[in-house]
Amino acid sequence: MDIQHPLVPDQSYLRHFWHPVCTLKELDESNPNGTGPIGRTLLDENIVLAKLSGTVVAMRDRCAHRFAKLSAGKVIDDDRIQCPYHGWEYGVDGKCVRIPSCPNLRIPMKAKATAYDCEVKYGLVWVRLDSSWDCTSVPYCEALENDEFKRVIVADPYSWNSSAERRWENFTDFSHFAYVHPGTLFDPAYNEPEIVPVDRVGGELQFYMEPGKEMLDNLPPDSPLGSFTYRCAMPFSVNLSIRLYRNNEPFLLWTTSSPTSANTCKNFMIIAHTDPDVPDSDPLNFQKVVLAEDQPVIETQPGGLSRDEISLPTDKVSSYYRKWLRELGTSAANGADAFKAALLTDVVESD
Repeated sequence: MDIQHPLVPDQSYLRHFWHPVCTLKELDESNPNGTGPIGRTLLDENIVLAKLSGTVVAMRDRCAHRFAKLSAGKVIDDDRIQCPYHGWEYGVDGKCVRIPSCPNLRIPMKAKATAYDCEVKYGLVWVRLDSSWDCTSVPYCEALENDEFKRVIVADPYSWNSSAERRWENFTDFSHFAYVHPGTLFDPAYNEPEIVPVDRVGGELQFYMEPGKEMLDNLPPDSPLGSFTYRCAMPFSVNLSIRLYRNNEPFLLWTTSSPTSANTCKNFMIIAHTDPDVPDSDPLNFQKVVLAEDQPVIETQPGGLSRDEISLPTDKVSSYYRKWLRELGTSAANGADAFKAALLTDVVESD
């Protein structure tokens, strides 16, 4: 759904960030050899992923010959993707290395599929469409850095008919808990959220809040209520580190939204906790309940953020986020240095 006055009219700045496109599990299960290829979409760009020579690579999902999708082909000899239409073969760097119908012909310079930066981290495959400014990194996730965590769960991704910006705001919005999550995450008796200091540090939006121990008596025992420490790597990742009220143990909810298009997103989630005897299905099922409460509401919103929307003091986190998105979009039009300054200049208001 289009909006009349988009918050950031030019979304091309998002190409400079790393976004997850699939789990490593999805690639491993794509065929018996775990090599792919599989096709995914990022910012309306069709991408093919494959494991070539033991390395996961990403390139444009289009053969240079007649534009057939390489993701419909196959990996041969563990080091090349073969087009399903005429058998053209592409190597790790995206260049065509063999044209079967003309084996003696010099391969044209244009015979290549654009290769993208690709990295595997946290059990996810990350892609950066534009590496020319090289000022971004894969977002922080506490799951593999905190020795207290004995169980780390990489959930299956899920898709929403919502922009990635809206999904991010949904995850960091406190005011909706009393209306969307009564009895799961929040007691409706406490519907006025605290307004907290918000910092920009190292390309992250950081803030801390405590929703209140008094709600414990009216929520299910598996509700992850505690002190909340947010580290939100721009533009779409949230590392929510929780110190649980019920047992003073750490609990992690990590999520990132990958913008498949301006109005749709694919979402990834990692859960980490300290009890190795708790089956993975327990925290996963609780999050599925919460997501099922959120999704139908968020999908009623128009795709992108709008300058016409009204903000209140209790929308502080969202307002700071939107301000930063506008700055990133505007600065990108002025080149690499302006973009880096907008992304990496710290602004601290907490003590």
